[in-house]
Amino acid sequence: MDKNTIKSTINELLKGIDEQTFSKLNNVIDLDKYVKKLTAYKFFQLLVLSQLKETESLTFLSKQVKDKKAYQLELALDTISTSQLSRKLGSLPPKIFEKIFHHLVLKVQAKIKQPTIIRDIGRLYVIDSTTMSMSLSQFPWATFRKTKAGIRLHLRVIVTKELIIPDKGVLLPAKHADRTQMSELIDIDSDAIHLFDRGYNDYKKFDEFCLQDVRFITRLKKNAQIEVLSEQVPDPESLIFRDQEVFLGNGQNGTKMIHPLRLVETKDREGNTVIIITNCFELSANEIGELYRYRWKIETFFKWMKQHLKIKSFYGKSENAV
Repeated sequence: MDKNTIKSTINELLKGIDEQTFSKLNNVIDLDKYVKKLTAYKFFQLLVLSQLKETESLTFLSKQVKDKKAYQLELALDTISTSQLSRKLGSLPPKIFEKIFHHLVLKVQAKIKQPTIIRDIGRLYVIDSTTMSMSLSQFPWATFRKTKAGIRLHLRVIVTKELIIPDKGVLLPAKHADRTQMSELIDIDSDAIHLFDRGYNDYKKFDEFCLQDVRFITRLKKNAQIEVLSEQVPDPESLIFRDQEVFLGNGQNGTKMIHPLRLVETKDREGNTVIIITNCFELSANEIGELYRYRWKIETFFKWMKQHLKIKSFYGKSENAV
């Protein structure tokens, strides 16, 4: 990119978060106290540039600022050292960037005018997690396994026929199981359906969702105990091989649910058998199967994220920096 292209690209990218908006979202007076050169907003701009240019490290970022006139003109920085960048990365609270994320999410959602996937189901939220593995010796705080460290991004996205929009995220050491984050990612919202994989199976939570009118669709674990209450005639031509009303769990060990659920057996996009559990009794079995097949969209987003953002290696090793 030449300097004009870079400058216009930076301007376009930062229209949604200019310095005034950044200051309104964050108390920059405290953040920039005694700071003369590398303010919080300038550091934010540098992070945006580092992702845009897929910059490998803070050392490379420092070199780019020194070598590229367009960076110097846009950011009013002639040079910035690696150590200055590292100190900033280690000291700025992650809450700053979380506020920016939520601000942008609201702006994007306000512009969505996409039709829903089927009928008028309201919003379709898809929830899943992805793990970034790390060296245990370099990231001892990122507890995961005995010989490996890692962090896990628990993410909720809004899915329409055309779009995948990140909506809510929780970033934690990878030892935290998926189902421990259900309260953070699932809202009490009768105008939405939450779709997630079997890693989030929790019968007590399922009962809570039924009481709170929270609609969900998920995949059943292979070892689940089922009591069949009633059964509908299947429709193999529509890839529906079972449609039952069931109780989940075992009464003897106290895991049995108090609310009945719907069990639908269908096939996924690769032709594999999938057994779905849901409290959506108002939808047809075919509609439930069709909605579940949209779960792959969050996998597509994770793939894009890992290919285009610098999250396979990190610019710092402390928990705050990561």
